[in-house]
Amino acid sequence: MKDVALKTCIVLFALFLAPNLSLAQSPVLATAQTLDSTAQSLGQSLSHALTVQRPFDPATYKPLNAHERWHRMVREDGGAPGVYVESLGSAAYLQVFNSPSEWKGTTRGYLRRAGSSFATDVIQNSIQESMGAVAGTDPRYFACACSGLFPRTGHALKMTLLTYSHSGHLTLDIPQLSGAYGSSMIETMWYPHRYSPLVQGVQSGHMAVGLIGAEHILQEFSPELKRFFHLRFLMHPATQ
Repeated sequence: MKDVALKTCIVLFALFLAPNLSLAQSPVLATAQTLDSTAQSLGQSLSHALTVQRPFDPATYKPLNAHERWHRMVREDGGAPGVYVESLGSAAYLQVFNSPSEWKGTTRGYLRRAGSSFATDVIQNSIQESMGAVAGTDPRYFACACSGLFPRTGHALKMTLLTYSHSGHLTLDIPQLSGAYGSSMIETMWYPHRYSPLVQGVQSGHMAVGLIGAEHILQEFSPELKRFFHLRFLMHPATQ
């Protein structure tokens, strides 16, 4: 998919909604070192979530080269803390609602959910980045050159389905859509037998695409969000 972005920010809150996890009650997790690491991971995840390209300009557009694409793929498949925070948060959210119920609300069930979320994220990112490299599409989000709430929101949602080709023309973002639906359908392979790739898998794909749209809205309005939440110190502590 996906850049680790809005989904990371949303599911972090779910970490506070899992009182039935024995892991959450472990004294080890209450140490200052763990809290400091968590804060740093949160800051880096928020920083990445609020990163956005400038409005697209055909005159100055430069497509990603092979090195830049590889760096993105490595970062999103485990080279950055956001994907781990996202996986743990997603697992906590599913743990609260005991989904799937066959995995139960135990520590083992939580670990299975965390592993499933991480595997799905890696598959989704790998599909998108590899297909994008072959097709020559740009996985980055470019902000709208327009102004106003509705035009900018419409642009963010439009770019959920579209992207730019290496020549700078708008095209259907098949790699991103393939990653969202493909990973969701593959995920059902290790879920209980009642989960079907063509039913629950496709439904999960719809949700993944919706999260991409929400992520784009977050990126589109990231300058305003940064000012509102005063995140500059959190994201750039060395410059303060």
